[in-house]
Amino acid sequence: MQDVKAIYAELKPEIEILATVLFDVSKRCLRDLDGFLPHAAILNALGKPAIVAFKPENELTNAAEVLPGLHGMLRALAAKGKGLVAIGIAENVNITLPGQPATDAMKVLFEHRRGLTVALYVPFRKKLLRGYVFGDMVSMLATPEVNAWPTSPSASSDEYSRTPVN
Repeated sequence: MQDVKAIYAELKPEIEILATVLFDVSKRCLRDLDGFLPHAAILNALGKPAIVAFKPENELTNAAEVLPGLHGMLRALAAKGKGLVAIGIAENVNITLPGQPATDAMKVLFEHRRGLTVALYVPFRKKLLRGYVFGDMVSMLATPEVNAWPTSPSASSDEYSRTPVN
């Protein structure tokens, strides 16, 4: 586990770049649109992020339709090479943190070509009148969902996927 923590510490700046971009977009969508569909960001070898979105054919869509298309698009981008080092996907999920009731949360799944996969969660709730209240971010090691770099070592056990890293 120490090796994973060392890799996490080394890649933390890259995690922060993508997480910041994706959480900012997600918060803006929540405030302006009262919700959001899954969206993604990629990071190149120079540390420059870019937002990525998938638009299905049907204009009236939901996360279950968007997420698989977004995963496929990210796998295709990673397969092209072109200096892509990490991906992040944001989605709206429901989580239960230890000792707390279930709550809505923004999730960012970070996958790096070196094999590290981390899930970051920011719980939120809607205010009574207008707006949202956001909780503290929680991060943990996770199993890859996109598998953009299938030859990279990855988390596979349930124990690994529940290990906190922050």
